[in-house]
Amino acid sequence: MLNTIIDETLEAEFALRQRHPEREEVYHGHRRRSAALRARGDCHLDLRYGAGPRCLLDVFPAGEGAPVLFFIHGGYWRALDKSDVSFIAEPFQRVGMTVVMPGYDLVPAVRVTGIVDQVRAALAWVIDRIAPEQIVVAGHSAGGQLAAMLALDQADRGTGPIVGLTGISGAFDLRPLLRTSINGDLTLSAEEAEAASPLLRLRALPPTAPLMPLLAAVGGDETHGFKQWTADLVAGWRAHGAPATLIELAGHSHFTVLDALAQDEGDIPRAIRRLAGQ
Repeated sequence: MLNTIIDETLEAEFALRQRHPEREEVYHGHRRRSAALRARGDCHLDLRYGAGPRCLLDVFPAGEGAPVLFFIHGGYWRALDKSDVSFIAEPFQRVGMTVVMPGYDLVPAVRVTGIVDQVRAALAWVIDRIAPEQIVVAGHSAGGQLAAMLALDQADRGTGPIVGLTGISGAFDLRPLLRTSINGDLTLSAEEAEAASPLLRLRALPPTAPLMPLLAAVGGDETHGFKQWTADLVAGWRAHGAPATLIELAGHSHFTVLDALAQDEGDIPRAIRRLAGQ
């Protein structure tokens, strides 16, 4: 474990476990709803895309040729599971979007940079096996960082099937985490934090790199740190001439913001459907 020197201001902004003791109750509700959706049976669970023990994905299909929502769970790269967020798939599957939710190995079994490579492999599996013409990559918290890395990969390549990025309360600059208790688990070096920070990759992109539209959302009750991460990503996206929408969800915390994603006619689901051309 690194001998991390904690900055108490950054700790208050980004280490959320003490700030939100109610999160376990929120998780319980999400897991209950997720289990109920999986029990209906219109899904394919634990399909292997890679060698790691958690390199499995769940598919909630909406028919051949349907656009795909590729949704990555959060947990600061150290916790949670794809099965915790299955409930998010319901409103999208109902209106004709296939939802794919990848799992990934957690630290300390793998480095954060290794997790980035795993979700790259999961997306490659989707492109190869499902072959959708349109993919919206999305994620919550650490999943927002992972989704942004996939979107920036495509921007670097210049072409691909990703038609939109949705970052929900994403961790878009890992450098502040170096001075929090979180890095006691992540053990990130400064170099690793920089390499895995979408905001830094975005700033280094050539001006002509093609960016897909961005939808960024954050809870109104979240910390200034998470709101700033989201605002900075939106500003950077727009600076490259790409469309970016910022939605602040009043009354939602870092954990309940996922409930807004699962509303049939909420602002976030409607905006994601628009990204997919629906």
